[in-house]
Amino acid sequence: MRPGQRLGDIMRSGQETVAIVGIGRVGLPLALFLADRGCVVHGVDRDAEYVQTLLETRRMPFGEEGAQPVLEAVLGKRFLPGSDLSVIARCEVVVVTIGTPIDEHMNPVLGPVEQIFRDMAPHLRAGHTILLRSTVSPGTTGYLARVLEQSGAPLPGRGIHLAFCPERIAQGHSLEELAEIPQIVGGVDTASTTAAAAFFARFGMAILETDAMSAELAKLFCNMYRYIDFAMANEFMMLATEHGRNIYEIVRLINDGYKRGGVKQPGLTGGPCLYKDGFFLIERTPYPELISNAWKINESVPAWLVARLEEERAVEGRSVGLFGLAFKRNSDDTRNSLSFKFLKILRRKGASVVAHDPFVQPDTLEEALESEILVFATNHDAYADWGLEGLRQRARSGALVCDPWNLFGTERIVFTLGDQAGPARDSDG
Repeated sequence: MRPGQRLGDIMRSGQETVAIVGIGRVGLPLALFLADRGCVVHGVDRDAEYVQTLLETRRMPFGEEGAQPVLEAVLGKRFLPGSDLSVIARCEVVVVTIGTPIDEHMNPVLGPVEQIFRDMAPHLRAGHTILLRSTVSPGTTGYLARVLEQSGAPLPGRGIHLAFCPERIAQGHSLEELAEIPQIVGGVDTASTTAAAAFFARFGMAILETDAMSAELAKLFCNMYRYIDFAMANEFMMLATEHGRNIYEIVRLINDGYKRGGVKQPGLTGGPCLYKDGFFLIERTPYPELISNAWKINESVPAWLVARLEEERAVEGRSVGLFGLAFKRNSDDTRNSLSFKFLKILRRKGASVVAHDPFVQPDTLEEALESEILVFATNHDAYADWGLEGLRQRARSGALVCDPWNLFGTERIVFTLGDQAGPARDSDG
């Protein structure tokens, strides 16, 4: 930034240079979005092999709608990936998007984020705007301001700006939704909030301004609301089955034409965000049972479904086709997918399992379809598009099917694939 030049003037001129620290499933789409809109974006990732592969193949390392042509257009021009963190010294804006997992004790692992801030400190100068996009525990952004102070960097409010700006995009649709979904910005001070808002407003986003901790809580509450919502749907599935009734019929009765409906359909609920984000909250709540019980319910679904299969047919010694390895529909992301828990339970019970996924493991389809038991763990459109008749044509007659998503419209969680299989509204099988 030239002496006397204001951040807002730079952004209006379209000259801003941005560093994205962490160019994985969150950072890379954001980098492409910004580069496509005129920014010069330095992508920084410490996995040098990953960066080299990206440069050599010029291919997206994961599925993201519309991203490949943008990558081809901007790579090496306005998008410059590398592994040298010192490049942030040449940027006006730094966006941190590295992952924040939980450990084996379900405690948030924030050490890598803290270390990145310590490593960035020598390269920061007055005028920098730092935007934290990683999911963190409440109060982390304020703590990281103190980390910068301890590391000798210019302080927020007296040289640099620091704000928490959560990512709220549906994975696989980043380039579309980044321009559509309001961006929450929460600075550690008013000047930081203003600077972060000015940056995102440059790209036509609606801005919701707040403080850093409110923004952190908003991100976590949003994900936990959805996770608890799905847990309710899965518990309702179990309750309906205990009463010998059809959960899909009941959900339809609740939602059809009712202003206060909205009950979700059951299904497997996993993934890197919903699975873990509640554990960023429970240390400060006197009533953690709602969050922990939602986790228990959602994580128990594979075992519950296997028990439903065993009510119809012994699993031991059977061949099983497991359809879907990704944690969500039409995605290639397998992180924290409950499909792998399904796989483990079935194998421990003595089944021979062949897994298939059109986005992850596409070459096993015919073998999986030959199985005696078919389990649809992910609701990919590629499976739903078969329809019930298409499934009958592809699979062996008499195969036992587990379809918690009701992909094939039978309204049975478990049914036998035969001439008589079809909708059944008086029972869920």
